[in-house]
Amino acid sequence: MAQNRTTSAMTAAADDVLAALLLPGRLEGFEREDHARGLLSIPRVVALESSRLRPPGFLRDAICQRQARRLRFPGRLRLLVLYHPAQYPLARALVAHYQDLELWYIPPATLEAADEAHKRELMALDEMARERATQVLVASEHSVDDGALRARLRELGVINPRAFLPGSRSQWRRSRLPVSTRITRARPDGRRTSRRRRPWRRGVRS
Repeated sequence: MAQNRTTSAMTAAADDVLAALLLPGRLEGFEREDHARGLLSIPRVVALESSRLRPPGFLRDAICQRQARRLRFPGRLRLLVLYHPAQYPLARALVAHYQDLELWYIPPATLEAADEAHKRELMALDEMARERATQVLVASEHSVDDGALRARLRELGVINPRAFLPGSRSQWRRSRLPVSTRITRARPDGRRTSRRRRPWRRGVRS
């Protein structure tokens, strides 16, 4: 349903269009940290920081689907930026859960794996991410050609001059997840705010 432009600023903010970055771990020390920080300087861009712990393969898809249902954002999610194929299962679950959500993929410069089996798994996820993505951006070790991405963020309204005032949806709900996930948002002073999702525990029902 279209949002009436005459409604209050707080109501409009709750339906503001957002973009989210799926990070492979903490932002600090991430190989594309500078690029991610550049996008996070946009008020309507948030980041999901995942733990590097890998859930069991036979539980992964179910866990990601559950996580996608439980995550709450301070607006309407319209674009997702994937930085590493390890996070593709969650990206796929989010795309399935949110209507009209676009997936943009920025492949890592190298795929580091614990062993050959893990490397084959990452290569398979990378291939699936490329096939599913709205667009795969050209990236080298030190730079990302993101002109098309920023143009799309403007078209969607993620980049716009209107002030961003998160509504009630910014009250993140805690959930039991297999890995710890932090949702990060930039502040006007350049610092970040984040809320950590509670790790999943065996035998605990939601």
